[in-house]
Amino acid sequence: MQVREPTDQLTGVAETLMITLYARAIETRRPDPILSDAKAVEIAERLDYDFAKYEKGWGSQLGCALRVRTYDQIVRNFLETYPSAVIVNLGAGMCTRFSRIDNGEVHWYEVDFPEVIALRRKFFQENSRYQFIAQSILDFTWMDAIQRQPHQPMMILYEGVSPYLSEAENKALLQAIGNRFAPAEVLFDVMDRKRTRNTKGHDTVSKTNAEFKWGIDDSHELETWGPGIQLRQEEFYLTQFLDYPQRLPIVWRVISQLLPFVPLALFRNSGRIVRLQMGSYKS
Repeated sequence: MQVREPTDQLTGVAETLMITLYARAIETRRPDPILSDAKAVEIAERLDYDFAKYEKGWGSQLGCALRVRTYDQIVRNFLETYPSAVIVNLGAGMCTRFSRIDNGEVHWYEVDFPEVIALRRKFFQENSRYQFIAQSILDFTWMDAIQRQPHQPMMILYEGVSPYLSEAENKALLQAIGNRFAPAEVLFDVMDRKRTRNTKGHDTVSKTNAEFKWGIDDSHELETWGPGIQLRQEEFYLTQFLDYPQRLPIVWRVISQLLPFVPLALFRNSGRIVRLQMGSYKS
């Protein structure tokens, strides 16, 4: 019998990586998957962790799959324009995006807590273009480890991270990125303020010791956080729930048939991916 890797070192926010890992693994096993992530399945099967506590979290499972697919599309499009860009993935967890969209030229960094990176190293192999940084993303000295050529395009992303940071921490992170790396693009997802006030009601995060701390209702507010910050794109990925009515609970199927604008408005306001431009690239 294969010995499973222990996970009791992952507590608080670090444990939430299991939610997205589980969602990707479950999605991959479906007969009609939104995305395919064989690596997530492999990792989940080798971890000593109680994933069963997330089994009823249909919203998180579907939402994570849609979010991952949307991130993949945006990052892939960015690399089509800038194939040798630098990508920095903050709060990487067990993210497998590099394996899905590596184009053979991109320089990619995964940044997370030391205990998370230690676990990553059991499943992923670093190389000259794919490197790990074992630091909290709020310890801005991680920036010193990023190797970037003059004028080399850069995208920094942090998926499923911002709600666990306070407004002050989110602001400090964006300002530090702008001060150090502009011009660069930043890609992350946000929740609205109402949802962040109800961690205990969340279908999966409530099963951990993590807590939501920040949300925002108007993404344009981010443009006031520092000079040169421009909102370039918003993706209301949760509205794609309506493209999969067979996966919604019966009550939501009925509502979406009789009053489609109700779930559309709810899903649209609950969460979105924002893409910011920090400064501008030289032509």
